[in-house]
Amino acid sequence: MRQHLLTILLLAAAHLCAAQDNKTIETTIKALEQKAVKGILQSDTALLKEVWAPEFLVNTPRNNIANGRSAVFQNQRAGLINYSAFERVVEQVLVQKDMVITMGHETYTPGQDLPEAREGQPVKRRFTNVWMRQGGQWLQVARHASIICSE
Repeated sequence: MRQHLLTILLLAAAHLCAAQDNKTIETTIKALEQKAVKGILQSDTALLKEVWAPEFLVNTPRNNIANGRSAVFQNQRAGLINYSAFERVVEQVLVQKDMVITMGHETYTPGQDLPEAREGQPVKRRFTNVWMRQGGQWLQVARHASIICSE
């Protein structure tokens, strides 16, 4: 009986440790999400290289795929990532060992040279981001964003 109780206590302790670890990972990923927002707003490719993996793959709201972080940076240099305001709200986080998926919504105000610029009106979209722990560091490896169509 004593051994059975000890086993139950050890399993409960392990579960609590895992839950705490997941909470720490969730906090880390949410901070990295905001770091990416800052990098985008400031057009800071050095900062974005800290959070985006070289193989970063994006299914963009412009109906194309940006294959690799360098392709995203090319879009940035072409003026396609030019926001005067950008807010990202993470609504859900799923932690699975060395992979994390975040989902939520974003609102951005495009620069005047962007196709979706409508007199400075904000654009709303939904996103899914995929993060992986590589070499002890969390990096975003994939993203899908879709503009929410107005009714």
